[in-house]
This record gives sequence, C-alpha cells and structure tokens, in this order.
Amino acid sequence: MILRNILRLFGPGSSTVSVQEKAISAIAGLVGIGLIMAISQFFLDQESLPWVVASMGASAVLLFAVPKGPLSQPWSFAAGHLFSAFVGISVAKLISDPVMASAIAVSLAIFIMYITRCLHPPGGATALTAVVGGSAITELGYMYMLTPIVLNIIVMLIWALIINNLIPNRCYPNGIRDVLKQKDSPLSGPKASNSESINRPNLIHRSDLHDALTDLDVFVDVSEDDLNKIFNLSLMHTHKKKMGEILCRDIMTENVISVDYDTDIEQVWKLLIENRVHAFPVTDKAGYVLGVISMDDFLNQISVNSNSNSNIIAQLSEFVLKTNSSHTHKPEYAGHLMAKPAVTIDENAHILELFEIFYTHHIHHIPVVNAEDKICGIITPKNLLLAFQNVTV
Repeated sequence: MILRNILRLFGPGSSTVSVQEKAISAIAGLVGIGLIMAISQFFLDQESLPWVVASMGASAVLLFAVPKGPLSQPWSFAAGHLFSAFVGISVAKLISDPVMASAIAVSLAIFIMYITRCLHPPGGATALTAVVGGSAITELGYMYMLTPIVLNIIVMLIWALIINNLIPNRCYPNGIRDVLKQKDSPLSGPKASNSESINRPNLIHRSDLHDALTDLDVFVDVSEDDLNKIFNLSLMHTHKKKMGEILCRDIMTENVISVDYDTDIEQVWKLLIENRVHAFPVTDKAGYVLGVISMDDFLNQISVNSNSNSNIIAQLSEFVLKTNSSHTHKPEYAGHLMAKPAVTIDENAHILELFEIFYTHHIHHIPVVNAEDKICGIITPKNLLLAFQNVTV
C-alpha cells in the first residue's frame, strides 16, 4: 500500500496517447528547432545561441506535444516571450548584479504573463536569457525582442499552424475547426434551461465549469472547452457501462419506407398519410441517403407562400397537386423539397450518441446507415424511449 501511494504521487502517470502521436510531436519539434537554429545564428554568436534556442526548445514541447493546452496557444506563446523579453532587458539595464537581476526578471515575467493572460513557462527562460545570455544579447538591447525573438516566434507559429492542422486529431489554435464551421456544440455551450436539460441529461455546462475553476483558484493547463468535453465524454462512457452496449441497430426500425429523388410531391404526401409517419428518407437507386422529407417541409412551404384568401387545406391541396403546365414556381419532386444533407448515424453507434444529434439538429428522424453508408433503418425518439423503457423494466 505504501509503495502504491509513493508511485501514485511521484511515479509517471498513465498515458492515453498513441506512439504515432508521440512520434509526430518529436518530428514536429525537430523541424521547428532546426528552423530556429538556422535563423538565430545570423544574429547571435555561438556563446549566446544556446540560451535563446533553449527557451524556444521548451516552447516546442508545448506547441507540438500539447497543442491544445492553454499554455500553448498563440497569444500565450507570442506575448509570453515578448513580455518576458521586455522585462528581462529592462531589469538588466537597471540592475547590475546578475544574481539579483535574474531573480527579479523571472519573477516579474511570471507576474506580467499572469495578469496579461499569456502564461507561457518558456517565457521565464527568455527573461533570464536577457540578463545572463552574454554580451551579444546585452548589446542588442531592446532589438533582442525583434531579432531573434520576433523572428523565432513567427517561424515557430507558422510551423505550428501548419503541422497541427494537417494532423486529423489536432487543431491549432484550440477550437479553430469549430469556429470555422460556426459550430456551437451543446456539450460546451451555455447553461441550459430546464426544458433543454431533458434533451441533455446530466451534462455539465461551461458556466458551471468556469465557476468550479474559479473556486479552485489554481491554473489548470487544460482549456475549459477541453475539460468540459473530457468530463462529458467520461460521463457518456459511464452511462454506456451502466446501460450495456445497446447499439442503434438494436433499436432501429428496419422496414424503412423511402422515396426516390424524383418521386413527385403528390406521391410523397400520399405515402406520408397512408403510412401514418412524419418523414421519409430520400435515397438514390443504390440506397445512399440524400436527404429527409417530412410533413414539416410541406407545412413550411404553406407558411412561406401563405395566401390569406384561402384556408390552409386549400393551400396544401394546391401545393401537393402536380402542376399541369410546363412552368412552376414550387417544388415538384422529393429532391426539391427534402432537407439536405441528411443527418445519419452508423448502425454500430451507441444509442447515447443520439441525444446530441436530436438536440443539435432539431430533428425527429435519423436514418441509420451500414458500413457501406447505405440505409438500413431509421430511428425516432419513440425508438429511443422504448429502448430506455426496456432497460429500466
């Protein structure tokens, strides 16, 4: 028991990172530092060069091994080095004693980085280098911030942006892909109302997480968004263990009624009424899902083209009936009216993944596809409720 506690406190933590990911980080660091060495040698002598490269080497660990961490983000990286360099140069000019100057420079750099929200540990080395890095750095004065610090920052930042966005499971800056897609995930969104909580049970929200971190009053090198995702994913895994591996294929409706792209609107409406369903998948001849057409699509057309002189039944009849003339201003086929692209789910996905899809896309029918991406079923909230009812019985 004592040995186990010692290892827990002082031993290495468990690793959840693949060997491939570790190798990518090492290769990225190799290229980054190689570029830094090539640039810095034009401005510094061989005695001062290691000091500057050492701080950038520490940055390389963060940028290429921990690209999603708050300490690694562009503002922290660039401003952390620049503010620290300014502090180091200023302290070196004011205090002649290197021991006193070194201690004050590093401590001030930490304080400045903290209050400017650009905490970057290698910045401490940058401040220290400005004090004890040698005559070549001292003679540069504030030019030290421009050459080589700014140039090194630009080179490292460009390389970090390239390599960290080429790798599928990485992104840099953190969350850039969500911003480009204008995606607001409910797992990291604002605090939900009571009605929203029904659709997203037991998920923690960003505001609650922010309050918890404030109460903790210590810097945590994980972004709030990532910490939120980790918590909710772990909660999802907990629910999966409790429920067992209930997959979408286990609860889906297999006998799917679908329509073709060129099925006329009148026929689609008849099928909806005859089969007493709310929506149909629209598929091509090979069985790939092109979209989903629902009663809502019909009603939305009526509301858009509303005519105050006729009631809704008359408007619906007019819209549904096929146009006899060669020209029309309304959709005539399922492919014209369907919602696209279709939101689908794999048949081997766990049913808990349905919650976010239902909530995010505000839909009630999710086509289920097989390994070949062809339709093999459909899921509605009713299917999901029946599954939970069977689990709890």
